[in-house]
Amino acid sequence: FRSSLPAPLPAEPRALFVGVLERYKAVDVLAAAWPRVVEALPSARLHLVGQGRLESIVRELAADPLLGVSWTPRVPTQGVSEALDEATLLVLPSRGEGMGRVVVEAFCRGRAVVGTDAGGIPDLVRDGDNGLLVPVDDPEALAGALARILSDQELAGRLGSAAHASAKRWAATPEEFAA
Repeated sequence: FRSSLPAPLPAEPRALFVGVLERYKAVDVLAAAWPRVVEALPSARLHLVGQGRLESIVRELAADPLLGVSWTPRVPTQGVSEALDEATLLVLPSRGEGMGRVVVEAFCRGRAVVGTDAGGIPDLVRDGDNGLLVPVDDPEALAGALARILSDQELAGRLGSAAHASAKRWAATPEEFAA
């Protein structure tokens, strides 16, 4: 994730979700929020990467051609880096989260994060600095934060630059992290 400079932000507004499709990751909240994002910003696209018990929600979302949603069940680590480079931001609507490694990966690729104020996410994401935080289980707030960044390339760039600067604090080898 740090072997090259981050790619420039895409011209088309793109959100990325990477994680297991389980209840605690709140993909159901993202599914409820996304149509609102597309209503406000019809050119917005969402790419979901992951597998789990909530795959039916993701399949249904991706099946609607008006929503601009794609789904990839699994990608290698390099694929996550590439998916981040193709995205404007990472979305992490979790109901609970530990450290949030995918947040650090997004920061390494210079991408802002829209996350919830749950678990360890606020330890990494500073609201208004390197991303935006929203309340848990609030699809309206999630949609608003997504649309805000996706519709404002300057804001996405500013948050992404701050996210990239934030990565240094959190990127460590397993040995460094253990120490």
